[in-house]
Amino acid sequence: MKTSSKIFIGLSGLLFIIAGVMCLASPQATLLSLAWLLGFFTLFSGIATLAFYFGIASDYDGSGFILLSAIADIIMGMLFLGHQMLVAAAIPFVFAAWIMVVGVHTVIQAFEFKKAGFSNWTVLLILGLLTVLFAAGSFIDPAISAISITLLVGVALISRGVNRFVFLSGIGRLL
Repeated sequence: MKTSSKIFIGLSGLLFIIAGVMCLASPQATLLSLAWLLGFFTLFSGIATLAFYFGIASDYDGSGFILLSAIADIIMGMLFLGHQMLVAAAIPFVFAAWIMVVGVHTVIQAFEFKKAGFSNWTVLLILGLLTVLFAAGSFIDPAISAISITLLVGVALISRGVNRFVFLSGIGRLL
């Protein structure tokens, strides 16, 4: 592997670690950044879908839904970008709702496993109930969700950065 490639991989690892530490140090900025990314990606998705519609999809049955989806994405993307504080405030509630659904599903799945004779169904039940409690707590105090989200993002970025350095240390054995 070329030295310049190693430098770029090492630099990317360092940048990931710095970004992760920044996420952990500033939860509010992390939520605003996530709101901006959500807006940007939604707007980009709408533009890409619109290009797809005008490129080839307009000839297909049901293409009106493709056009509608593109327009909805563009409008939502612009709204998200124009109202980042509102989107950032909503993210913890969306996260809590998602976690609630996951927890309830896990509880239901535990009882299905019990009916099937799975001996460790109680582990699923306990995890599902804990997840439901976490989600309920997140609805009661959205800061719980906000902190959880920023912790997950921060730790994931730091993990990615460390991964880059581990990759560099082991790539010589693969080549």
